[in-house]
Amino acid sequence: MSALPLNSASSTLTVGGVELTRRDIGSADRDAVLGLHTLVFGPEVDAAWYAWKYGQAAAQGQGQAAGLWHGGELIAYCGGLPRTLWQHGQSLRGLQIGDVMVHPAWRGILTRRGPFHHVSQGFYDSRLGAAPQRPFQLGYGFPSARHLRLAVLQGLLSDAGVVETLHWDLGTEAALPWHWRWQDLAPSAQGFDRCVNHAWRAMQKGSGRFMLGQRDAAYLRWRYVDRPAALGSAGTVPRYRFFALRRPWPGGLGGVAVMDLRSTSAHWLDWVGPTDLLPLASRACRLQALSSGAVELTTWASAAVARQLEGTGITRREVCAGLGMPVRSDLDPKEATRVPWWLMGGDTDFL
Repeated sequence: MSALPLNSASSTLTVGGVELTRRDIGSADRDAVLGLHTLVFGPEVDAAWYAWKYGQAAAQGQGQAAGLWHGGELIAYCGGLPRTLWQHGQSLRGLQIGDVMVHPAWRGILTRRGPFHHVSQGFYDSRLGAAPQRPFQLGYGFPSARHLRLAVLQGLLSDAGVVETLHWDLGTEAALPWHWRWQDLAPSAQGFDRCVNHAWRAMQKGSGRFMLGQRDAAYLRWRYVDRPAALGSAGTVPRYRFFALRRPWPGGLGGVAVMDLRSTSAHWLDWVGPTDLLPLASRACRLQALSSGAVELTTWASAAVARQLEGTGITRREVCAGLGMPVRSDLDPKEATRVPWWLMGGDTDFL
């Protein structure tokens, strides 16, 4: 792994009378990052995960991060993943914020201006802003309600709304219309990339008003196919499965769905295709979940996605995450609540 780019210079801070050092994370810090992540979130990450997310090769995540150190111990961390965003046919450099963590022993130190504040502020200040002075123009993330409230109080994030989990109880599901087919799409198949890229181009054409993360074949391969632990514990059950919704004639592809069918609560993670086909795709996903032995289907949905799914038989819904936008983004904070985000579970890196 190569060192992460941008600012390698360090700065010294005094927090609660204790001298701390803030600097960018480099490849030599991998074990410290994995150790803190395990302490905060649990033992679900390893060197392969770190390379997938923070490795700098072309097919890796190319994540970036800043850390706060007490001597040789990493006590706070804020990272992000580059993500190309699209709106009205224009692209911009987005930064998906994630892996924000503070060592438990340091969480009560000057809460309003403690390690969380300093590591996040340093990371946002160095990365986000107007081009070409900063490499990323718009940041976003999925904090918990508590994290979002704290970050808003500290002037770090704008509250851009919530993401909900939508639930469908599965029973007798209506069949797809006669002129639609639902087919497995294997990543190893020769036409996988062509199919996904065709669906992505169709999605772009009809969703210009939304703020939409790029969903081409390269992104889907990184996000789902190359993700470590993509197989079940037995090594045979795929974590993610792909399905094509298509008409039975040449050029009849409607879109591509991504699902996790490993439990009785099936998860619909992503849709690549025209947004007006989302209700039909939800029916196809319900039929697939039912045939796979699930009793319910769930999906993460931003407000725009949830509106598109109204009238599809949703049985319940609850908030699963906030939507936070760093105030350092090249956007008036007053506009943050009006950004029409199109987000599903696949827009995270952890589901």
